[in-house]
Amino acid sequence: MAEEVVIVVHTDSDAFAEEPASELARILRELATRFEQDGCIGGEKKLPDLNGNTVGLVHINPLKE
Repeated sequence: MAEEVVIVVHTDSDAFAEEPASELARILRELATRFEQDGCIGGEKKLPDLNGNTVGLVHINPLKE
């Protein structure tokens, strides 16, 4: 089944202050690992920053045929 994956990350937390690109890359690498381990299971997943704060969401929705 085809899916739409929407990733939203807000970079206004302290974890992005010094190296925003590195923190974003770390979050996306962690997400990629979760996808490899768990698959793309529908719904919503929270994305934490290095300090454990939720800074983003991933929405996985089935595409309508």
